[in-house]
Amino acid sequence: MSSKKILLVDDEPAILSVLSARLKAADYEICTANDGLEAIGKVKTDKPDLIIMDVLMPRMTGFEAMKLIRDIPAARMTPAIVISARGSMRDFFTEITGVEFISKPYESQHLMERIEFLLGNREVASDGLQQVILMGVEDFLVEKIKVLLSSLKFHVMTALNEEDALMMARNLHPAFILCQFWEEASVLDAKKLSEKLAEHAELVSVPLYAYCKEALSIEGMKTFKGDRLIAYKESSDLLKKLELILRKNVSR
Repeated sequence: MSSKKILLVDDEPAILSVLSARLKAADYEICTANDGLEAIGKVKTDKPDLIIMDVLMPRMTGFEAMKLIRDIPAARMTPAIVISARGSMRDFFTEITGVEFISKPYESQHLMERIEFLLGNREVASDGLQQVILMGVEDFLVEKIKVLLSSLKFHVMTALNEEDALMMARNLHPAFILCQFWEEASVLDAKKLSEKLAEHAELVSVPLYAYCKEALSIEGMKTFKGDRLIAYKESSDLLKKLELILRKNVSR
């Protein structure tokens, strides 16, 4: 039987009942809350391994609750899935670490796969592929890299920021992490991520690669040595270099 505990937060009793039954059948331990305020109390007392939360609820919304939950030391790294019928709500959660967003209506199997993925603590995803963590500032480039990595049979998880990448790395122990080296550290700081990973013994063996425009390569080489820094002129150049490095260095 699974020892993992999931906190379900929703103001609709029918939704709580149905989802609780489904998760209990999958051998998860369940605790529930009817709004964001009650959820904060349950996080403190029940210490769940995963939070699944609605957004629009009385007394306190899911957004307000998640911000306060991240201020609880024991829950700072607890993964969360936020579910809403309003897709525009996704933007409110982009700056909150460790939150996945699922729009309603959704396939129940998709939700179960995400739950299993977040709680699995495995190097191989449910589809049998090795997992990698990707983060970058330029969305168009991130999408091109995702296509390449998928073609190389990797399961790609996109991190929102340095803290999010660290949390994901601790949960998943990925095959490698790929982060864009950006000129403004306040936007994305690959050096900070490198330092954070080094603080955790279990993550020292996880390769961290950084990619950057050639103009930033001298600065990037202060932190990333050898082929751990991938400098490029054009996106096609980056993709070719990345593929060569991964085929050579990443065990399959």
